[in-house]
This record gives sequence, structure tokens and C-alpha cells, in this order.
Amino acid sequence: MTHTLSSTAQRAYWLGRYLERAESTARLVSVNARLFYDLPKRLPLGWQPLVVITGNQDVFNEFYDEPSEKNVTRFLINDARNPSSLLNSIEFARENVRTLRGIIPRQAVEYVNELYLYAKDSLSEPLSRLRRSQSLVDIPKFTQRIEGFMSANMLHDDHWSFFRLGNYIERADMTSRIIDVGTDNMLADVVELEPFADIQWRSVLLSLDAAQSYNTEVQEPINQAAVLDFLLQNPRLPRSLAYALKSTRNGLRALPRNDQALRRVNRLRRKLAGFNLTEPEQIREFLDEVQIDLADLNSSISRTYFATATKRSPVKKISKPADKTAADPTHSGQTARSTKAAGKQRPSSRRSVAKRRPSKKTTSSNAEKGKSRS
Repeated sequence: MTHTLSSTAQRAYWLGRYLERAESTARLVSVNARLFYDLPKRLPLGWQPLVVITGNQDVFNEFYDEPSEKNVTRFLINDARNPSSLLNSIEFARENVRTLRGIIPRQAVEYVNELYLYAKDSLSEPLSRLRRSQSLVDIPKFTQRIEGFMSANMLHDDHWSFFRLGNYIERADMTSRIIDVGTDNMLADVVELEPFADIQWRSVLLSLDAAQSYNTEVQEPINQAAVLDFLLQNPRLPRSLAYALKSTRNGLRALPRNDQALRRVNRLRRKLAGFNLTEPEQIREFLDEVQIDLADLNSSISRTYFATATKRSPVKKISKPADKTAADPTHSGQTARSTKAAGKQRPSSRRSVAKRRPSKKTTSSNAEKGKSRS
């Protein structure tokens, strides 16, 4: 793989990740808002789990005093200080597209620009609930149009393989995080939550756009065991963990020098195939391990295919607040969490996840930050 292919492949990979992240974030905030309004106010559910899902709780706590609706939605949607915010993800995707104009279809470039301009206009402050609700519904339509057009018109070469790798690795990570937080809320010692458990797990399905598929495939009332099995192990659901890992494996098979990354994917698929846990704490530990394995897989892909591009791409000095955070190759939202949704420490008996977190001090390449070279 030449240097040119390394640099463009890296940008195609991160374009796929940023588009997938933008879509997932938009759907997550939208669904949580509907759930929050459907549940009684006395229940101890709020907006903090959304911050936990992204893995940016420390960044949030640095700038905000409380996880209120206003603070959390601003942080996740348009806060420039959050490297994984919706607007930042779209901006980073647009910057990567600018350097791929000779590779991806011209119309797809225009679609990405339209997405950026729409998001910049409709999701800027002040942001009312009505405008936020409508805009968040529209974002996935934009991203799916982009990916659908590229699938039908882009040459399915190595660049396409890297683009889809980024899609599926980001999707696998987000799926595991959404399920993790859904399981986390079930750990709360609040009897009042029990009658609303089906509503909460329905929100998990809706967050992954899988509610209709669940009703068609499972054909039984919503419950934790059935939802977990469906979202983790169903091989026909595009947003299940099993489907994302299978697609990641197939994408890697089309690339050279894939031995190390393939071993990691196959090890993770075997671990998932043996999943039969029922206790919430065991499920959460399993999901944390999945997130660590996905971070390791991302690092393996970066070392194998992007090392040359990263080494030769000088990091541009950026004055924007969002870019002051040194993102590692897995981005700040990729690291496995070590706290509950309520912000409490986990039992000290379990293995410490934080010890294996990728260092946030690692300087990322321009593609990973979404910034093109000057």
C-alpha cells in the first residue's frame, strides 16, 4: 500500500466513522427526549446516560455543573469543546471529504456539504425543542442518502473497504454503548423503575432504529433478555453487534496485510458467540470488554495501514476549542467507561478498565481530527 493510498484510505476510514457517529448521536438524543417525556418525573432517569454513552463524561463535567436537558443537548449537539459533538462530527467528515474529491463521487461531496450547511444552520444556538426535534430527525436522512449514493456509485475498491470499515466499527462501538447504558439503568435499586422496563428497552431499540425489526423477528413482548439477544447476536440485523463484526471481517478480508486485524475480529466474534449472560453486572463487564477490543482493533488497523500517513502528516495548529483536545486514534468517545450512568464508581472487585484505556495524550493525525493539511 503506497503512501498516497495510506493517506486517502485513512481519510475514507474516518469519513465512515464520523458519518456513522453523527447519525447515531442524532438518533440517540431524539429518542432519549421522547423517552424522558413519556416517563413520570419522579423516576431517577435523566440526561446523564447520554454523556456516559459517548465516553466524554470528564469533558462534560469540566464545563457544566449539572446534566440538565439544556446542558447535555448542547454538549452533544453543538458544543465546539466536545470533540464528539454532532456538529464537530459533521465538520470533520466534511474536511475529510475535501481531500477525497478525486475518489468519491462528486454528488456525494455535494451531499456532505449540504449536510454540513443544514446542520450548521438548524442546530446552532439558540436551539428550541421544536427545532431540535425536527433537525435531529433530518440528520439520519442526510447521512443515509450519502452512504446510499456512495454504495451505488462509488468504485468498490480499497477506499470503499476502508469507508465501510469505519462505518461498521463505529456502529459496533455505539451499539455496545447504548446497550451498556440500558443495562446500567436496570442496576438502579429503584422499585419504581420495574413497571417501565419495557419502555426503557423499547427506547434502546428505537435508538438503533431496530424496534420494527424486533417486532417482526422476535414476535414477543419487549424484555431485557430478548432485546439483548436480538441486538447482540442477530446476524440479519444491520445494527446488531454480530452483523457489524461480520461486515468488519469481510471488509478486512479484501485488504492486504490483514492478519493481525482479522485475528482480533475473529477473537471478538468468538467471544460474542459464547455470550449467554443474564446478570446485569456481568453483561456490563462483557460490553466493556467489547469496547476495549474494538479500541484495540482500531489501533491495529491504524498501525497496519495508516502509520505512514500519520508519520508524514504534520499536525496543523488549530485555535478552535474543540481541537485543543488531543484525540487518540480511537477518539475520545471510543474509550471504555469505568463509571455507572449515575456517575458512581463500579465495584472495586471487577477488573479496572481504565488501565487499558488508549492514552488521550496521543496526537492524532489530520484525518482523525477531521482537519485537512494546509
